[in-house]
Amino acid sequence: MKKFIGVKQIEAKTMTRGEYNQYRGWSIPADENPDDEGYLVKYSDGYISWSPKKQFEEAYSEIGENPLYDTAILMKSADFKERFQAEYIQLKIRYNGLKAMLEKYKAGTLPFQPKCSYELLFTQLVYMENYMNVLEERAKVEDITL
Repeated sequence: MKKFIGVKQIEAKTMTRGEYNQYRGWSIPADENPDDEGYLVKYSDGYISWSPKKQFEEAYSEIGENPLYDTAILMKSADFKERFQAEYIQLKIRYNGLKAMLEKYKAGTLPFQPKCSYELLFTQLVYMENYMNVLEERAKVEDITL
């Protein structure tokens, strides 16, 4: 079998299996536990289903919970401007993370000891900043809002 990764935006709320069956007007099957925790899931086309808590939480993150995940829909877009925005947002998140790490590195407060020297990581930060500057200039030319 081939492996797949799915990216989609949904709406969801917590709901037990029993509550979901009641919501749908169904009787709970004898072999199912009505107290199973899960989520009512509504897809963009209006399709509604129920997902067990573990499987749901492995597949989805709430918007705002992980900014990198929030760019997944933009990365998949057919619109190059949205893909460009995702690229820029991801770079900026990583740049800010590395910059914060370097501040802790310099202060001696990192919770781990990097194998890379401060200088090598700083060089990476400089290149990332240059890359961001190029993307910002290109966004002006392409009329892309960042």
